[in-house]
Amino acid sequence: MKQVVKFVVCLMCALVVAPAVVNGQSAPRSGSGLSAETRQKLMESLNKAEAYLRQQQQPDGAWEKHPGITALAATAILRQPGKNKATQLQAVSKALDGLVALAKPDGGIYDSQIPHYITAVSATALVAAGRPQDKAVIQKARTYLVENMLDEGEGVAKSDFWYGGMGYGKTKRGDGRRADIVSLEYALQALKDTELPANDAAWQKALTFLQHTQNNSEVNDSKWAANDGGFVYYPGFTYHVDGGTKSYGSVTYTGLISYAWANVKKDDPRAKAALKWIAENYTVDENPGMGQKTLYYYYLVFAKALSAMGDNTIVDSRGRSHNWREDLGRKLLELQHPEGYWVNTDRAEMQDNKVLVTSFTMAALQNVLK
Repeated sequence: MKQVVKFVVCLMCALVVAPAVVNGQSAPRSGSGLSAETRQKLMESLNKAEAYLRQQQQPDGAWEKHPGITALAATAILRQPGKNKATQLQAVSKALDGLVALAKPDGGIYDSQIPHYITAVSATALVAAGRPQDKAVIQKARTYLVENMLDEGEGVAKSDFWYGGMGYGKTKRGDGRRADIVSLEYALQALKDTELPANDAAWQKALTFLQHTQNNSEVNDSKWAANDGGFVYYPGFTYHVDGGTKSYGSVTYTGLISYAWANVKKDDPRAKAALKWIAENYTVDENPGMGQKTLYYYYLVFAKALSAMGDNTIVDSRGRSHNWREDLGRKLLELQHPEGYWVNTDRAEMQDNKVLVTSFTMAALQNVLK
């Protein structure tokens, strides 16, 4: 059970137009914010990573005997840029069939544990595949996620800080936790991927939980809430190395992309507050407040969130401009092993699993290339 919980835990200013010079380097000419040289190297890097994943795939199509990792790896392969969709789909068809076989009558897609998370990443994988035969399974998965969001149906009042959250689901815990921002983000991505209408009440419920998790006194009246704009793991609790309720890197980017999934624009004060924290703590060398712990999850949400915001440059608290796409792309090129995989030096939260970390990193690079 501890390993399962660790696996799910790991799954957690101002932006301006790029100037002529960024960090002393000529600004990229392409609209993507990447130089032609870096773009080419990243494409080659992704190809090596895909080859590695294919080598690790089991005869039944799965990876690591884990449906969550299987869904992440399949999605990474399906979203490879510049690849023939039919060829990619053929490579993961058995994996997708295995996920569909796990579908339950209530719409959940899981084996026996962490049903909300597995349903979310499985739905995203099935959407990425686009197979007509999976449409009914996808729609039922979407309904399952909406129905399992914490609200009045689960006896959670709107005034409760758990309201609108999403947890592991059917996982026995003794710490009182019912939801967390990482679980919610994966659910929100799946709801966006499965085209939940923008006027659905689930989005507003999710915003309630997100606001209760942000260190932003403008929208969070909790006594613990500071006003730096960053996020904590769940209301009143942080994994920051200094403890307390300090904001830290990975969940702040998770909060920002969650706002984006829930249709919050970058000029919204809530998003601006998170972007301010990001500008003040910008780095690709560590997960701010966590060091090397869950570093590759940090890279994943870093890329997803900043890609969603739409600009290529961050101006930090010292006035320095950073082309985040170039910075992150080059950093990940440095960290890739010759065999094509990535793995964390800090083993916490299953980041010693090469397939998991490589799937995270491929998704990060695919967002860098957008």
